[in-house]
Amino acid sequence: MALIDVPPLQIADGPPAPSPSLLDKADPPETDASDETSLFRYRHPSHAELPHIVKYSGGLSSGLLLFTLLENGLLDADRGDAIVFNNTSAEHPETYLFARRCMEECKTYGVPFFWIEFQTYEDARKGEYTRVPSYRLTNDQPHSIDNEDGFHWRGEVFEELISWSGYVPNQFSRICTRAMKLETTRHFLKDWLAGNDRIPRQGHYGKKSKIDIDDLYRQHQRNQGGVPKDIYRRKKAFALKRPYFRPEQIYADYCRNWRLFKNAALEGKVFGGQAAFDKGAEYVAFVGLRGDEQLRVQRVKARNAGPGAVGYKGEHVYMPLADMRVKRADVNDFWEKQDWRLEIPTGGQLSNCVFCYLKGAANLKSIRNMMREPSETPEFGSLTDTPSDIAWWRRMEETYGRDLIKEERDRKNEQVEFIGFFGGNTDFSYKFLAESVDEEIDRVGANVLPCDCTE
Repeated sequence: MALIDVPPLQIADGPPAPSPSLLDKADPPETDASDETSLFRYRHPSHAELPHIVKYSGGLSSGLLLFTLLENGLLDADRGDAIVFNNTSAEHPETYLFARRCMEECKTYGVPFFWIEFQTYEDARKGEYTRVPSYRLTNDQPHSIDNEDGFHWRGEVFEELISWSGYVPNQFSRICTRAMKLETTRHFLKDWLAGNDRIPRQGHYGKKSKIDIDDLYRQHQRNQGGVPKDIYRRKKAFALKRPYFRPEQIYADYCRNWRLFKNAALEGKVFGGQAAFDKGAEYVAFVGLRGDEQLRVQRVKARNAGPGAVGYKGEHVYMPLADMRVKRADVNDFWEKQDWRLEIPTGGQLSNCVFCYLKGAANLKSIRNMMREPSETPEFGSLTDTPSDIAWWRRMEETYGRDLIKEERDRKNEQVEFIGFFGGNTDFSYKFLAESVDEEIDRVGANVLPCDCTE
């Protein structure tokens, strides 16, 4: 493979320049690029010895970051470095094809590339069986009867999460990003950084589910839950039909580049077969945010450093594209020079979960108009009632949204009767988005928050 005009990125001595203030909402100043933009600095010398994890999103920016790191020799499989793609099962089919191509091209560099998914499994907690969050490895082919280890793409992972949680995410409770990306990666890294050749089986050894819905509902009541039983049962039904255990999985079955590594920086920090972050296990994480996304960049920095940080212990986040002042136009220009790329519009509307509620009303309207008639693709078949179809999002919202009256919940605001993907916004919903004309969406959608996701 010959990539054209991969940005140079060299390791430099000394600490990086001070970051701009979190309160500085302006984009970086328009200045000519200098040699400094091609220098990568570790915030601490010890970080160079830690495993480097690329959080690959499946988009153009993270693709540019990935090959910039690879082409400039900043990733090393012997150090324990790896690339991780979190599948939410709600991506556009072209995203999966692009991620597969990136994975294929990465074989040249010898750095492991894994696809992982959120999943739950059954286990006993305090003598009672329940569902416990975890993850699974997948291959890069669609899930089917003949390929049980394939990735899901019809929304199964997303629906398992919201069925297990009992409500849909919204701007103020982003359980999707937290559970399907951040926590799922964290679960994976506990296993990966232990330096073993496989991940263990999780769940009981029974031949069928051991969860009794009546026992589960009594747990709900003991935890001060007040959802009526019929609604509770309906919302839990999908999650309870999902696989009740995760089998043992061997890394080599899911990544041809896998090889055993041993990193001295992790010695004495692995307990019970898992890396222990509370005992000093650390790693470097690369995120593909750009230089023209300063609000998002500063939010990630604030989350992971300084007083009151709410990030993950042992994780050191780096965002080289932001440091290099790379902008959306630079990313598009890079991929336009290649002989392969992500085959969706470059505006970004279809990236990540197709109809994500965080994309803002204007983008959602545009996506609705582009995807009004769900098409068929040669490899995936019909996209009807998948996350590429607004009907799927409408069904999720109507099935799992919180009907505050039917669920007999206390209401601080008597005007709010239902909480869906757009919070307590009683005017804007996926039903409204599906049925309304553009002008009405523009008017009502003015109060819908714009795209704000950082992962």
